[in-house]
Amino acid sequence: MTNRKLINQLIQLQELIVARMQKKAAMPKAPLGALDENIALLGADLPAAIKSHLNRLLQKTPEAVVPIINENCSGCGIQLTHSQINDVHRADDLHRCLNCTRYLYYPSEIVARERVSRAYGEKAPKGIARFSAPSLMVAPLVGTTPEEVLGELCQRMQREAFVEDGKHLLELALQREAIISTAVDSGMAFPHVRGVDGGGLAMALGIHKKGIHFGGPGRTLTRIFFFMVIPTATSAFYLKLISGLSQTFRERDAREALLSASNEEELWKVLVRQTRKSIR
Repeated sequence: MTNRKLINQLIQLQELIVARMQKKAAMPKAPLGALDENIALLGADLPAAIKSHLNRLLQKTPEAVVPIINENCSGCGIQLTHSQINDVHRADDLHRCLNCTRYLYYPSEIVARERVSRAYGEKAPKGIARFSAPSLMVAPLVGTTPEEVLGELCQRMQREAFVEDGKHLLELALQREAIISTAVDSGMAFPHVRGVDGGGLAMALGIHKKGIHFGGPGRTLTRIFFFMVIPTATSAFYLKLISGLSQTFRERDAREALLSASNEEELWKVLVRQTRKSIR
């Protein structure tokens, strides 16, 4: 197995393992047998030492295989030498960060985020406002396919300067959905793109009144879309965020409150009100 193929296999394996973490966070009682089988198959031919180290890392963080961003390890932020960067870029061998021991790869493309900073004296946001904003409410979504719906959410992210390139974000979101759907029971989905450059975790909320087929369990239509862009450094937060959202919106009344919002301003108010206790 070439090292480029090996690093790609590690990235795909990580995506499946993190998908398992996400599913467990979103649906604690969901069956995980199919995911476990796919994880076992994908990792079957990995060298024992690599598999062991990967598993140790993933017990601590959802990111064991991380891209180099702006000459830094995106996992711990340490600056790498030009020699280290060149070695990773050549991919003649597997390389690990000397500080956090994550596996490193050189990405072909990175989603760039605006770096938003608070004005001096401005209070830090609390609750769901740490991760979202009224401008990221999208209601109603009008697309009839996963690509169209995700495209609307990505374009809103770009329009509000949360990412620089909405089309590129959409490509990566669709690639992630192709691995395994992020749709869960109760008509909800948690599409996302991880490993973005800059800023903090950001979430857009989209409501589709009729619902679309999003590849979820059974024939359930998906109507509520929590779309997230996630820098590597905030990956642990997104699992907690998903858990909090799932805890809140697995209740039918809470979901109906979102779906009944008449406009985006009201949708934001409902989201804040419903998550006041679950997301702090």
